[in-house]
Amino acid sequence: METSVLVVWWIGLLGALALTVIAVAEIVRVVHHAMEIKRLAREVLPAAGGIVANTALIADLEGVTRTGGRLLGAVEGLGRTAASIEGHAGALKSALPPKKGQRP
Repeated sequence: METSVLVVWWIGLLGALALTVIAVAEIVRVVHHAMEIKRLAREVLPAAGGIVANTALIADLEGVTRTGGRLLGAVEGLGRTAASIEGHAGALKSALPPKKGQRP
């Protein structure tokens, strides 16, 4: 009876040892990957800061697009006015008598 208890105890002990070795190996892998993530994070941090700095002004572009839209409307209005003036000037030119020595 005592021998069977010792055999079961040793089997349990060896099983626990095997599970412990597997668990330690997994912990070592996790720590290794965590250290790699930390190293990569240190490399990426300056780039992330640059991205934040470069994209901080994107919100201000909304005001630029509004202003650009207003400017476009003004330019289109000026174009229509210029076309109207050109039409009136053409009509006025055709209504005036030609100068001496100038063909109609």
